Amino acid sequence: MKNCYQRIEYLGYYEIIGGIFGISLVFLSVYDKLNSDGFFIFSLLLFVTLCGISIYSGILLIQKKYLKGLNLSLLAQATQVISFVLFGYIFDFAIGIYLRITTELTNDTIVGLDFGFANWNLSRSANPDIIELNINAVAIILLFLIAKSANQIKAELNK
Repeated sequence: MKNCYQRIEYLGYYEIIGGIFGISLVFLSVYDKLNSDGFFIFSLLLFVTLCGISIYSGILLIQKKYLKGLNLSLLAQATQVISFVLFGYIFDFAIGIYLRITTELTNDTIVGLDFGFANWNLSRSANPDIIELNINAVAIILLFLIAKSANQIKAELNK
């Protein structure tokens, strides 16, 4: 069980660092666009909120408030599993490290890998002919680890 708590603490630090890195990325890349339309401001607020949830979940995990922290971490990771470009809309969100399996279905089916740190794009101005679906392997692995850790803690609490 000690290993479980240590893994949760590492997850907490990962959530905090990823959230801070994500918020820093936003403010470094958008400082000149803050006078944009309402959708951009909505997109910005959504990303900062999700980064804030990640940071808060990490703080809760480090403070040993495991179940609440794991639930918020689950939310933060679940929003990062799928990204897409479809019908002119883009949803691309990742906090921390991501490794995506990418599939572009525009003309031919092209499969690839995409690796990076903290990414954010919520847009309605993409080319409507582009179809792309991405699955974040890091988020999926973290979701399984979070679920396993939550089950172990619940089992310990029910003893």
